[in-house]
Amino acid sequence: MTANSYFEYVLTLLGWLVNNGVWHTIIATGLFALPLLAKLIALWLKARGQGADEGNSARLLVLWLEHYVYAALLVIMFAGVPFLNVDINTLSYDSQRTKQCGTSVVQPGDSGYAPLINELSGQTAAVPVWWYFNHALSKGLTSAAVAVLPCQPDLRQIRFDVQHTRLADPALAQELQDFVNDCYGPSRARLKREGNDISEEQSREVDWTGSSFYLSTPGYYESDHSRTPREAWPYDASRDDGLVDTGNGGYPTCKQWWSDGDVGLKDRLLQQVDTSLWQQLQKLGQSKDEYEEAVLRSLVSQRTVQVSQGGLVYNGFGGNAGDNLSASQALSRLGSIAGMSVSSLALFPAFDSVRQALPMVQAFLEMALVISLPVILLFSAWELKTVITLSVIQFALFFLSFWWELARWLDSWLMTILYSENGASHFNLYGLQNASDDLIVNVVMGTMFVVLPIFWLGALTWTGVRVGGAVAGIITSGSGDIKGGGGRMGELLLR
Repeated sequence: MTANSYFEYVLTLLGWLVNNGVWHTIIATGLFALPLLAKLIALWLKARGQGADEGNSARLLVLWLEHYVYAALLVIMFAGVPFLNVDINTLSYDSQRTKQCGTSVVQPGDSGYAPLINELSGQTAAVPVWWYFNHALSKGLTSAAVAVLPCQPDLRQIRFDVQHTRLADPALAQELQDFVNDCYGPSRARLKREGNDISEEQSREVDWTGSSFYLSTPGYYESDHSRTPREAWPYDASRDDGLVDTGNGGYPTCKQWWSDGDVGLKDRLLQQVDTSLWQQLQKLGQSKDEYEEAVLRSLVSQRTVQVSQGGLVYNGFGGNAGDNLSASQALSRLGSIAGMSVSSLALFPAFDSVRQALPMVQAFLEMALVISLPVILLFSAWELKTVITLSVIQFALFFLSFWWELARWLDSWLMTILYSENGASHFNLYGLQNASDDLIVNVVMGTMFVVLPIFWLGALTWTGVRVGGAVAGIITSGSGDIKGGGGRMGELLLR
């Protein structure tokens, strides 16, 4: 028996432990015999209603009882009685997909679930033969379907992680504000004042603090300097001539302030990013300079710093630096970007909440189904048809993993098509800085995480197993609340 996530790994064992407790209670109290007695009475009444011939009625009753008792015994023996032991050691985390795609993950005991796993460790649950077989078969078919999909980095999740990387150090945030006031603001004002003829792509490149244009063009970051002493740079008489030597450091040029080794603002900002995110970015096939610039642009953006520090740290210096856009183009872009960026920022948390929550909802439903098995079979009077229906439901729940994996793969594939061709600028990182182009893709792929499972569960009704609507309703109602909460969080971030 395998599980596809740590959450499912723990809940599966927990579900079977509770299942065993419910089953033992049913057996100890004799409740298992009540459906048999009720069925016997029902069959007897049905036989008597067939006619006045008592001999014929008796023969019918014997045949019906024989068929029912044999079927009920099969259900009890193979779908009810816990027979095959499973514990935390034999229930394994399925790592085949991670091996296939060349990624590595920590073992369940080394993850955040370790305390719960340790609590369950040593406890052994038993699984009926039929459900053991159905679990293994369903997981095998699901894993085979997922393995057909080519390996693809989850670009949507990487983008979301980058956009929600926060500047946690308040001292560094204050220094960034000083850099904006002393370097970026004056350089951008000088560029606009001089009216340099720059391209549209260059106008987007100069709209952030670490612009290579300001760093490499004479008269900008090479000329400007910090207006207050910085301890990381010793006082240099040739560079700092005319500035007061306070004994607390020198006055680095803006280029030195941004770029100098470990003490430069750039390197210290990059250290704020989690190591695991860098590992994911390395697999995208872009150069280190490209993805580092993309992350920095997001990290030092006015919105990110404002969210990180709980208030406005520095004013924006927005607006196009060049004169390449006509008035109509400027108004059109302003309107579209304003509306779409607001929508995107509100939708991103909602979509991410749904993506993260749906597999957890799936694990909860799987656990609930396992716990409910003895009671459902009892109320069905040990009907074989009920076992078949429950088997289809369990397989359907397991196979949801494939649909969500397919939605993730399609999402990353479409983003690659949109942003990896010649039209994508090197700092965009698959639309990270994009304000309008991928809004439709965001909406469509966000809904696919819900629509595809609903279609799958609804398709089960075509076979006569009318359970898809109920399960789909649970998934959509649960994820809908989560999506609403994520959307409200996105709206709060915009205020």
